[in-house]
Amino acid sequence: MVEGRDIWRILKGAGVKYVKFVIIDLFGRPRVDIMPIDMSADAFTDGIPYDGSSIPAYATVNKSDVVAFVDPGSIFVETWNDGKTALVFTHTYDGSAPSMMDPRNVLADALKKVKSAGYTPIIGGELEFFVVRGNPPSLMDKGVYFEGLPNMMSIDVVGELLHHMERSGIGLSKTHHEVAPSQYEINLPHGDPLRVADTIVALKIMSKAIAQKHGTIITFMPKPFWGMNGSGAHIHVSFWKDGKNLFASVKEPTDELKAAVAGILEHAIEASAIVAPTVNSYKRLVPHYEAPTRVVWGIGNRSAMVRIPYYGGKINRFEYRHPDPSMNPYLGFAAIVLAAYRGMSQKLVPPTPIGEVAYELEGVRETPRHLGEALKYFAEGRLASELPSEFVKEYMALKEKEWSEYTSTVGSWESTWNTITPWEYDRYLEVY
Repeated sequence: MVEGRDIWRILKGAGVKYVKFVIIDLFGRPRVDIMPIDMSADAFTDGIPYDGSSIPAYATVNKSDVVAFVDPGSIFVETWNDGKTALVFTHTYDGSAPSMMDPRNVLADALKKVKSAGYTPIIGGELEFFVVRGNPPSLMDKGVYFEGLPNMMSIDVVGELLHHMERSGIGLSKTHHEVAPSQYEINLPHGDPLRVADTIVALKIMSKAIAQKHGTIITFMPKPFWGMNGSGAHIHVSFWKDGKNLFASVKEPTDELKAAVAGILEHAIEASAIVAPTVNSYKRLVPHYEAPTRVVWGIGNRSAMVRIPYYGGKINRFEYRHPDPSMNPYLGFAAIVLAAYRGMSQKLVPPTPIGEVAYELEGVRETPRHLGEALKYFAEGRLASELPSEFVKEYMALKEKEWSEYTSTVGSWESTWNTITPWEYDRYLEVY
């Protein structure tokens, strides 16, 4: 195993001048402690002490001394900053135990449970985003799905993003223009859920920095414009055991895949508060904009909440289309893995897959209408009991405050559900 001090030597030898030690808050937002490389050597072995009470819900002011320890497996060099800085991800400890206010620890705990049963979950992702200017935002191009004409102002930003994904250690990827103007999708390399979640955070940091250089904004806000598609985070999942993909088959899904899908569908409504965590998320979850509103699954059906990719009759994973990129990826992945695992361990049976367009199906469960409703389902659901109780309590409090601020500042959901408000732009546009 690579030791922290070895990582420090490699970074110093590579010419890195500054280290950003990354701590993740409950919203999935990165917080960093920045040190010159020569000053940081001890931090790689002894950790980074900090005031946990200054990060929402991490600690109380009277018990605020916590320590972030380096995760040697999650290091990214900021090549977009000429390689002078490195992102080093951490796990926060409260005393001798991992703090369950740290979303990385919440995911690690969920993975430990699933792996102890002999399963290895593998996750990949497709993140959609917009390249815009200003607040309120204006579109940068009039492109369409798979746009091929070279007159788009946004393509330089996206091209630079792809270039640095490979150089920084995130990995090779591909992108294309999406259905909405100024909207793109980028594919993330699949792998261990914790590493993929780190990759998403690193990608967001990189995206914001590169966009700023071009005088633009890359936003992962779920629905920045009414009347066109919003941005999803389509999560692809497979479970492996003894080196074998349990979801791999031809033409017909395996029993293990169907059980995992059943688990996802059973917990989908209560999981909404985690995978679609903002007020703005529920303006994306409306019919006819390639976002799921019915809790159903289908083979190759992009209107369903869970889609089984079916290229040439080959099956090897499921795609969960409910999440959006404002999701804290650590918490979202924990919810997804636990729901799929429960389906498999209980041998749950899903309903019949649908072949028709799902948006207007009647007699089936639907996604929550708004964040307030989603929080109610989460608090009452089984999934909350599968996650650390202290995390659930604090997460609920933060999100209930967010919902309350929206309704008291902007107005009722019934009068504002079909417009994107200045409150949302100020809160989400540049943060996500």
